[in-house]
Amino acid sequence: MASYMKKVAEGPLGTGKAFICLSLLMLLVLSSGKMGSHGCEKRKSGRWTNDTCIIAGTCNGPCRDEGFDNGHCHNTWECICYKNCGLSLQPPHA
Repeated sequence: MASYMKKVAEGPLGTGKAFICLSLLMLLVLSSGKMGSHGCEKRKSGRWTNDTCIIAGTCNGPCRDEGFDNGHCHNTWECICYKNCGLSLQPPHA
């Protein structure tokens, strides 16, 4: 596998290297677009106790208490709450 990649990279005028770089750039752009689609409404949680927020799903509880569908850790100390447009995943709170 490594020898194949080396031969591709040694193509005329470095076209193999350019192809590899463009492919990696495209994967990065596509993955970042997918990661950014949490929902249409977002807000910093008002109930987050400023605990460390690293593990995915850590701040779902406080966000659901605030009427959002889920939470996402941001910058280690922040919890950002998201609400999906249209049908909500959570039953309405009384």
